[in-house]
Amino acid sequence: MSTKRRREPPSTDSRLIEIYEDLANEKEDIRLKAAESLLSIHAYENEPSSEQLYKALKRLLRGLCSGRKAARLGFSVALTELLVQLLGPDKEHVVGFDLTIVGLIRLLEEQTRVTGNVSGQENRDHNFGRLFGAEAILKSRVLLQTNASPENWSHLLDIIYDLAKKKSWLREECGWVLYNAIQYLVDENVHSNYAQMLIDKLYASGLMKTPEGIAIWLSIQVAHERVNLPKGVWHHDDPLSQKEKTNVAKILKEASTAPGLQGGMGMAAQKGTWSSKLHFSWDVVMTILLSPPISSPGVIFKRVTFQDFWLEAVDNSLFAASSSDERKYWGFLLFQRYFQQVSEDVLPILFSRNLLRCLINQLSAQNRYLHRIAEKTIKVIHSRVEKKPQIAAVVVLALIGSNGQINFDVQTKTKTIEKLLAYVQPNALSKIIIPFLDNLIVRPQVQDQKIASIRRQQVADHLVSVVRSVSIVKGAGTSRYDDAVLEILSSFVKFAYFDLVTREGYQNGREPHAANTLNDLPEPMITDDSRQMFSSRINSCLTHLSRADPAYYAYNVVRTIQHYEMDQGIRPYLQVDDAVQHRIRQAWRVLDKVHTKQQSAPAARKNYLAAFKMLYSITILQVYNSDTEAVGLLDELKQCYDSLIKHKIKGGQDEGSEVLIEILLSLVSRPSLLFRRLAQQVFSACTSIVNANGLQSMFKVLETRESLAGRGEIFDQADEKPSDIGIADMEELDLVDGDDNASNSDNTEMIEDSASMGTENDCDSTDDELAAFDIKLAQALGTRRADQDFDADSESMSTDEDMDDEQMEALDVHLEAMFKERQKLRSKKDEKKDAKETIINFKCRVLELLEIYIQQQHGGTLALHILLPSLSLIQSTTSKQVRDRACDLVRLYSRQAKALPKSEDSRNLSFSLLSEIHLRVTEGPSSAYVSACSQASILLAKLLAAQDMGHLRNVVDTYAETHKRLLYAPKSPVKISFFLDWLNWSTSVSNNANGLRR
Repeated sequence: MSTKRRREPPSTDSRLIEIYEDLANEKEDIRLKAAESLLSIHAYENEPSSEQLYKALKRLLRGLCSGRKAARLGFSVALTELLVQLLGPDKEHVVGFDLTIVGLIRLLEEQTRVTGNVSGQENRDHNFGRLFGAEAILKSRVLLQTNASPENWSHLLDIIYDLAKKKSWLREECGWVLYNAIQYLVDENVHSNYAQMLIDKLYASGLMKTPEGIAIWLSIQVAHERVNLPKGVWHHDDPLSQKEKTNVAKILKEASTAPGLQGGMGMAAQKGTWSSKLHFSWDVVMTILLSPPISSPGVIFKRVTFQDFWLEAVDNSLFAASSSDERKYWGFLLFQRYFQQVSEDVLPILFSRNLLRCLINQLSAQNRYLHRIAEKTIKVIHSRVEKKPQIAAVVVLALIGSNGQINFDVQTKTKTIEKLLAYVQPNALSKIIIPFLDNLIVRPQVQDQKIASIRRQQVADHLVSVVRSVSIVKGAGTSRYDDAVLEILSSFVKFAYFDLVTREGYQNGREPHAANTLNDLPEPMITDDSRQMFSSRINSCLTHLSRADPAYYAYNVVRTIQHYEMDQGIRPYLQVDDAVQHRIRQAWRVLDKVHTKQQSAPAARKNYLAAFKMLYSITILQVYNSDTEAVGLLDELKQCYDSLIKHKIKGGQDEGSEVLIEILLSLVSRPSLLFRRLAQQVFSACTSIVNANGLQSMFKVLETRESLAGRGEIFDQADEKPSDIGIADMEELDLVDGDDNASNSDNTEMIEDSASMGTENDCDSTDDELAAFDIKLAQALGTRRADQDFDADSESMSTDEDMDDEQMEALDVHLEAMFKERQKLRSKKDEKKDAKETIINFKCRVLELLEIYIQQQHGGTLALHILLPSLSLIQSTTSKQVRDRACDLVRLYSRQAKALPKSEDSRNLSFSLLSEIHLRVTEGPSSAYVSACSQASILLAKLLAAQDMGHLRNVVDTYAETHKRLLYAPKSPVKISFFLDWLNWSTSVSNNANGLRR
């Protein structure tokens, strides 16, 4: 029986093959591990032979000429460490290994020499290999040992300079190797002769005025003060001299050779290919310019500043209008790099005019060549601002200032400014951003009135963005941001409501508000459209702040109006008669009283008074917005104040609550998000005083027909909209989609007969109108429709050729009259559509108020009255959105209500409603309606059972009667789900009752 052959250990050659293979691996950790293994094999303690060492050096040098994977990186690291091990200060003598520095350089030249007729790629690989080999020798520092000859240093420099001159595409890499060599000289504290040789050979090679030459010169100038720099190359022997900034900018841009410059003072030829990487010399120059100036014999004091150099070399060079996209790409890379490095005081310098112009242009369209790098630039800006919010104000001013565009977000189709404003600190808002924007409103820096109005609107939008970011991101109402928000609102008030030309405010010697100085008159003057725009921005701000403390901000807006008008005597644009002025003054006095009462009121009453304060403030504001209905609302609010707060009218609480409901309904009837939130918050604070008449006013809205006639009924007008919505209300529209065509599952599987008939009638009437118009048009033109008889007697038809001029003119008049009539029909149709959308929107807002009432008053008997109007609305509405909201209201009530007061009134009302619901359930065919009836019925059963379990017997009888009607009327629309819901609920109640008895 044969034994299993033992595996032989791998030979040294096969192991070396694996190591050399791993040295070319693309993963750095594998390359480093392979380099360690190679050094370990050739370590002194492993007693390598001289032949093995020579073979390893040759193999590493040849490997540098390979373009495979990451061979040059791995082999250069291994070569550097092996040279330190073999020729460094801690080297060990190996018998037969007598390699010297001279021999090493000769070996480098032999192993990287191109012989024979080779391809261009192979020639390129050998040149790269020679450069990487020279770099490895420099990194090993064997040339800088005390026993090393300077001639070896000189020889290696010649190799590198020859590569830089012969191969322009290698010049940058050669310069990088020489630049790092200067640092090696500093680290090893070598004699300055080495640096002198480096700069002398640079001059002799004609590479002084190249990006590499500038980097090497500046590095030696800083690190080796004893080196004698060549004379006559730069003004004051400094590339960064003020007089050299233009030349240096051209060199860094890699411009063509300047005519008339030769030898060491000439510019080297431009590189053959463009690189997407920045040249390392940019970092050298920028680092020196950003560093504090030092006093040194080798450094000229009259050096160009960073700002001057950035404008010359970057803004006027890389971002010049004639500059190529490749150069602009470098400019964006420079901005990204130094935006993340420079201090806050240097940041504005980076946002130069041409750079921002190019950034805006590239961001404005996705098909621009530099769109992606421009987007990355914006991301870099956001990234640093997020990490350091203190610079947000500086960045915002730079983007919208004189070099940027006030409408930066609009031009770039981004939300850059809006997002950056969210990070601006409170002090910066009050001291930098708001005064800057306020000054732009006063002085838009244009004389054209139309352009000035556009710029003012853009500035106002930025201020609204500040308020929006404060209220959402920072949390409005905090002490840190209150001042900034109030300053913005005060600025809007000043420009929206007051005549800044009349200087009456200074006759009494009083100074204006510190944050809103009136020393400068607007130029050009603010137009009426701009004033309306500012008032709309006030509404926008209050809308966004309504989630925090709306009463606080609304009250401060009104107080600011009073301050300007009463304290400073500035004339408002609103000119009213004495009677209206008296009402406004009275409203201010009442508002101050409510504010005073709120400050000292107990916690339970504060919200109630805050609601009145907010309502009064918004109403006064609407008076200054020239809202004709607002003056009448002031009288109604005074009546509410006397009866509900002051209790001046005996027994007038019911009347006051009814008036309050009417006021809230007038607010929610408008398509304004501000009024909607205002009404909800006021109603939420006053649900406890709502009576049956108040609810009935709300039910009246739900019963209104969704048509033009219905709108006329509810708003007491036949042909007008509910109210004139000015620009102040258009900023925050809150409309409901009244699309009737959307249908979904059970909720709309059967549309009510009345709705269907109404829709069909509308379609029929529209078709009839179109047909009648076609007939009239055909009669006028003497033509026929394409689908009519083509064989009709054509002689009876008139043509253009049969008509004379008088007949043509008569026909034109006739056609004009017909088309005007057609336009009236279209206008009528649009008016019907608008009326329907208005009523649908109104109903949805009322349903929201009823939801609030259910949430807070679901335990009261009065809430039961909501059921029948809600069910009727589900059955009658033609809007799916209204129907869904009404179903949600019934569902909410069913979920919230647990019990009612144990009284005969509540019991009788519950039974009455239950009977009515069971009668109505047979009237509606849709699943949504039957489901809502089922929920309402079970809700009443639950409330009756909570009073007395014996009441369920009557409930069972009611369901039985309904079941009988279903049995004897097979075509009854009542669905089986109505009884299944009852069966499930009653079973659960029975099980719970049995468990309690056990």
